[in-house]
Amino acid sequence: MGLDANYFFLAIGAILLAILLFFKPTKVQDLPHSNKEVPALELHNFTLYELDQNGLKDIMKGKKGYRFSKRLEIADINYTDSTHTLRNNLLADYGVYNNVDLITLKGNVRYHREDGMYFVTNKAIVNQKKETIDTRGPFTLYKQEDIVIGKDLYYDSKKGLSRAKDVTGLFELDEKEKF
Repeated sequence: MGLDANYFFLAIGAILLAILLFFKPTKVQDLPHSNKEVPALELHNFTLYELDQNGLKDIMKGKKGYRFSKRLEIADINYTDSTHTLRNNLLADYGVYNNVDLITLKGNVRYHREDGMYFVTNKAIVNQKKETIDTRGPFTLYKQEDIVIGKDLYYDSKKGLSRAKDVTGLFELDEKEKF
């Protein structure tokens, strides 16, 4: 009986030694986030709806989303805002939504407003509270038959004003608007 117990403990010891020598820990893959913090929530192929007392406020869709304490990072962001007179939609390869009403968009940024205004750029910052969009770098804007190319577009949807640098435009005028 004593001999059987010795074999048992030797077998257990050999198994533990084999685990120690031959099994290697797997490496944790690097997270896609800027400062390598761990997200509180990870979403895949998701749709978020924000409601208030008046109904649907906005819709945010994404391929991948990571929720942190002060921000939401989204790959392939598709954001629709219904709180204004004209509904607008933003698409980008990557977006960061801060809890202070700022959305930073990077890569293939596309803005479309319900009345047909549309612009494309590579980087934009959306301030939801002020209802402004500030692009960095070159942009192309389309509205009906008009095309505007420039740099650093600032668009204030509340006031209906915009400004930019190095602007070149091609405008289609009605017969009555000609000089």
